[in-house]
Amino acid sequence: MAKQIVSTIRYAVADSEALAEEKAYILNYDTPGHIPKSNFVIDLFPGIPIHDLRTANLGFQENGLAIASLDHCMPKEDFENEEKVESVYLPEVHGCICRLLGVEEVYIFDYMIRKRESSFPYQPKMKDTAPQPALSAHIDYTTDEIQGRLHSYFKEKAEEFGKRWFQIINVWKPLAGPLRDYPMAYCDAKTMNPQTDLLAVDEVFPTVANEVYQVLHNPDHRWYYIPDQLDTEVAIFAGYDSRQGQNLSAPHCSFDLGDASSGRPRQSIEVRAFVFYENAN
Repeated sequence: MAKQIVSTIRYAVADSEALAEEKAYILNYDTPGHIPKSNFVIDLFPGIPIHDLRTANLGFQENGLAIASLDHCMPKEDFENEEKVESVYLPEVHGCICRLLGVEEVYIFDYMIRKRESSFPYQPKMKDTAPQPALSAHIDYTTDEIQGRLHSYFKEKAEEFGKRWFQIINVWKPLAGPLRDYPMAYCDAKTMNPQTDLLAVDEVFPTVANEVYQVLHNPDHRWYYIPDQLDTEVAIFAGYDSRQGQNLSAPHCSFDLGDASSGRPRQSIEVRAFVFYENAN
């Protein structure tokens, strides 16, 4: 597959009149007809160059992006077994993070397996039987959301941990490769301006609400992907840095390869973790 392609990225557009009076939101459940599921628009921006991350020579602490190889590859069918994911795959990811970042304290707090339906994204969202690829450029955590998660996960130690240098990172890979169906695109954090490019959004589910950032288009953004990503390769990208805030947050999304697409619908796993750096405040 070509090392660089030109494709379409979905960005939020913050020119809705509603946003002058209320916070941006997305409702992920059935609502009465008079209540819109969102009060802003996500639009298509074609003609975006997406470069090869393998040859980009980016640094994680500067650009928020990295690639790593796993020592072992758990069979795709084993990811159907929650016990195997937690006893085999997550420890492997833990070790991979430690080696890449030179840290010892890694706390994995969440993972998600996505399975694209063959009719996605053309079917109504409520009919999905598993989480689908996220198509709009976004960052998973706002500063307020991070503070809430610190208290939720670390309880009475939250204040102590919150004073340290920490990051939240994502580790992403396909369950089978080479991947040629809705791969992930990652924006170099260095090319994103947190003051102008981010829209805080309440993403509301039936039992919980999360505050995330949807990303606004900026021609300075530089996007990357891993062509023909293998199931032994993981993309590691930053979601937050306690020293730099969103300056080291990498916007990301899935995108359509168009005519270059092939193979079965994508299945993937993403792992989220807190990383704490030793003796660094």
